Amino acid sequence: MATSKLFHKICLLLAVAVLGVGNILSAQVLPMLNSFSGRTFTGTVDVSWPVEFNGCTFVTDSVILHRSYGAVFRNCTFESNTGNLYMADAGDGIILVDCQVAGCKELRFSCNPALSDRNYITGVLVNGEECSVLDEQEGIIDIDGLDIEKSARGVSAGPLIMVMSADRINLKSGESAVLTVRGLENGMFVGWQSSDPAIDLSVEGDFSCMVTAPAGITEGGTVVISAYTEYGLEAACTLKLIPDEQTSASGKKARKNRK
Repeated sequence: MATSKLFHKICLLLAVAVLGVGNILSAQVLPMLNSFSGRTFTGTVDVSWPVEFNGCTFVTDSVILHRSYGAVFRNCTFESNTGNLYMADAGDGIILVDCQVAGCKELRFSCNPALSDRNYITGVLVNGEECSVLDEQEGIIDIDGLDIEKSARGVSAGPLIMVMSADRINLKSGESAVLTVRGLENGMFVGWQSSDPAIDLSVEGDFSCMVTAPAGITEGGTVVISAYTEYGLEAACTLKLIPDEQTSASGKKARKNRK
């Protein structure tokens, strides 16, 4: 029992060291911590760290991973007899390379998708037909021809996990948040964009950006801030805009008077 507790503590410290705190690993590649080859898994697999599977077979009628912290599947086979097969119950950062899916009607990445999810595919067949990415599927990225494809196939070394963090997620009028991406190599280009054109973006460094909310927020809402690279990796997070109390109260009063 004591050995088990010690092992768990070591794993926890390793996770903190790898995933980093603040900007500690802003310019370092985040590694996969587990690797499996030629294994067969039945049911949902529960892993607590970034993981890679090479030539593995998965047999399940529901969900492949309980949660994804970043996962690479190379030359894997997924067997299912359900309508929809989900790669994970939650989480993202999943890369599918030269994989085959058989039995299900449709392959999906998450049971609980988020606006900030980013997943990647290349060379994936579903029931013998190529799995294509539609233009409106912003969270799914076809990496065919991108630099990340070579790394995902194991042909060259390169980052496979890119994560974004924010020092705050709730913004009132004029307030700012600093967003940082981790997992990239030094010198990699990072571009930033917002789903709301009223948001001000100011690049703070190679891997960080300051986001400032507009003045006079009348309606609250969610804003998606995305970071993208020429290499192919992307990351995103959601921020919540908090309406001004006085402005919000005036709006409610005006609507009430119109009634």
